[in-house]
Amino acid sequence: MTKQRLVPALLTAIALGACNTDELLNVLPVDEISDEIAIVDAKSARAALAGAYSSLQSGDLYGGDWVLWVDVLTDDVEHTGTFGSWADGDLHNFRPQMGSIDGIWTNSYGGINRVNLLIQKVPVIETIDAADANDILGQAYGLRALHYFNLVRAWGDVPLVLVPPANLEEAAQVSRDPVSAVYGQIESDLAQAGSLLSSGSNDDHTFITAGFVTAFEAKVALYQQDWLTAVSKAQQVVASGEYSLVTNLRDAFSADGNPSAEDIFRVAFTTVDWNNQGYYYLYEGRFEQGATQEIYDLYEPGDLRFELNFPHPDDIRSDGIEVTKYPTPIGSEDIHVLRYADVLLILAEALAEQNELSDAVGYLNQIRARAGVSEYVFGTDLVSQQDVLDAVYLERRLEFAFEGERWHDLVRTGRAVAVLGPSGRFEPHEVIWPIPVGEMDTAPNLVQNPGY
Repeated sequence: MTKQRLVPALLTAIALGACNTDELLNVLPVDEISDEIAIVDAKSARAALAGAYSSLQSGDLYGGDWVLWVDVLTDDVEHTGTFGSWADGDLHNFRPQMGSIDGIWTNSYGGINRVNLLIQKVPVIETIDAADANDILGQAYGLRALHYFNLVRAWGDVPLVLVPPANLEEAAQVSRDPVSAVYGQIESDLAQAGSLLSSGSNDDHTFITAGFVTAFEAKVALYQQDWLTAVSKAQQVVASGEYSLVTNLRDAFSADGNPSAEDIFRVAFTTVDWNNQGYYYLYEGRFEQGATQEIYDLYEPGDLRFELNFPHPDDIRSDGIEVTKYPTPIGSEDIHVLRYADVLLILAEALAEQNELSDAVGYLNQIRARAGVSEYVFGTDLVSQQDVLDAVYLERRLEFAFEGERWHDLVRTGRAVAVLGPSGRFEPHEVIWPIPVGEMDTAPNLVQNPGY
């Protein structure tokens, strides 16, 4: 039975359709279902694409752990509940057997497999309109880039699986590809997506668009310290005029997931297909985790983000600080993958890295102005390059608190050990996660990360 353990990660075939589609819902290994029959025309391809998007709703991905568990690893969030995996995360007691780590890995590769089937089958559909095929494929390549970006950030070297494995034996032969190759594939997928997707706005922002591709290219470049590309791509997004900062931050974090001008890409949720963010952060929910006193005290007086993130001081309980950024426990809020504030702070950071400090502070101040706090004066408040970078790092922490960004920001900037290490609960090798033990058991060519 051990070999079956690999199936969820690499061989699960497309859940062919959206969550509410009556037909095309079989989830079987590709050696048990004829996917040629499943994806045969534009309608079935669109249903398969909806299934690929639904993988992001998983409770192990944007429906829960990819945001929630990743944040409990940081100095912004503390575990207040009973989940053992999250308690271990809070203590930085990383183990290959941890359920959250296993779930993120498994569901990420399940989503990749759904996309791979689309990329394999749509080009050979004879009856599909070319524009329709390009749109489906462009979104598929964008989704694959997103999955691999998340995997490489968490695990470093990961297997690049670009075609659906034909059988269990083939799937079990996977091995890890180096970080450079994974980022190369992400860039290639985004370039493909950009060439296939038509320009133009998408008022709903719950689908991969050309605008998302450009903004995401900026973020991918930032993670590789390719400052020139990060600036160029981010400036393209700004110049497009397609996105803007909302005046009222609650408009971007509404209870019913209404779209806002700040959205670039969000994962859609409803009361039927819900997420766990509010349920696990709110007193009226499960209150599985809460904010640390450190992040609570970090906001300046009058910062509108404080009002968004926390209850009135009189309403805070003795067992911890709830997070109100996700306003209800029913999970109908959409979850941001990328929003315009990130583009502005990518610009600020990449410009600062190139010592273009005045321009960097200008973009940084757009975020501060929206938050209702005083803007920095370059040459007075911030003088050196390090001053500006530290200010950007702080602003990212305040702006994206409880959105799953803090951990990755600490790791990519090399600050994780210095910031988290003094607690005595964090070891340097934990900047990358252990490969789940089940994957190691079923794929003999996988090599565990050092320290585990």
